[in-house]
Amino acid sequence: MNTSRSCVVVGAGLTGATTAWELARHGFHVRIYEQADVVGGHIRTEWLRGIPYEPHGAHIFHTNDAEVWQLVSKLTEFVPYRHRVTIRVRSHELSWPLQKCELSQLEEWPEVERELASTPDRPDLTNFETYCRSLMGETLYDLCVRNYTMKQWGRAPESLSASVATNRVELRDDGYRGLFRDPHQGWPKRGYADLVEALLEPAEIHLGQPITYGNLTELTLPGEPVVITSALDDFFCSELGPLEWRGVRLESQFIRDVKLAQPSMVVNEPDLAVQWTRTIETKWALESLHDRPGTVVMREYPGASAKHYPVPDSAGVNKALQSSYEAQLAAHTRNPLIAAGRLATYSYINMDQAVRQGLDAARRIVKSR
Repeated sequence: MNTSRSCVVVGAGLTGATTAWELARHGFHVRIYEQADVVGGHIRTEWLRGIPYEPHGAHIFHTNDAEVWQLVSKLTEFVPYRHRVTIRVRSHELSWPLQKCELSQLEEWPEVERELASTPDRPDLTNFETYCRSLMGETLYDLCVRNYTMKQWGRAPESLSASVATNRVELRDDGYRGLFRDPHQGWPKRGYADLVEALLEPAEIHLGQPITYGNLTELTLPGEPVVITSALDDFFCSELGPLEWRGVRLESQFIRDVKLAQPSMVVNEPDLAVQWTRTIETKWALESLHDRPGTVVMREYPGASAKHYPVPDSAGVNKALQSSYEAQLAAHTRNPLIAAGRLATYSYINMDQAVRQGLDAARRIVKSR
């Protein structure tokens, strides 16, 4: 095999599949090794009696990257969908992000109003908790954010980096209730598996076959580029120690004869007495199904062993360990090793960013050849 026109990709999720697509477009032969027995990673959609649900949580495609949108919408049909999230605070269902105009229904509104009037011009970036308190005041933070965060992350909010909040916690007063503001938003009509499988069409795929640093030599040729989309602590068999991850587990229930069971696709549950963090009803994404009886509602429980979310601690310990693993990649001389995607870069990124990283990794290889 001509190694100048071949490449190995570790992982058949969205980033790995995009990498394979772009490399194949430039004449490369791509071998993908996926440790699971299916492709798609965490974004794979399942169907029950014609109703979609997502075993790994809600995934909404939104982007301001015109090239990424053109690619994905060319490979599978997207239907328009503007994602909405609500949060349950006792008997109240509020928009998330919180809208100031809805807060007056809270019993604590007078206190909330006083605290909002005294918040600083710029949020405090010391850690997650200081950021949120300086943005919305102590009362609103305690009602809507603090307990949810403790459930979601399994640790004190002040031990998390402010970066966890900067793109996810807002207080709005403009009446816009969509979660995202990107010009391109939608959901794939046939689910995300359809998109991933289309991206993988030109690749040679090996399922049930993990690649680690230990078996890299037997599965690759000298000089052959390797794009790694798996977690680096897995790839290096935790040689430097395990990275800290937070996983979730979902329980799905089919509800007969009910068209839609909740007010939005996602309903957050900040109450500590409720064991799950949120409920998800994917059917909301497909308006054509809204009048069809039957729906699937999923409860999302935190604390599973899966690697869904990297943990950006305020002390920077996990980031430092990730950097050490990245240094090991750079030191490898037999094969060029490139990390791309959420797991390999230890970062919480949106799907369009996962696609973009796949495209960029592939183009880096094409340019080097």
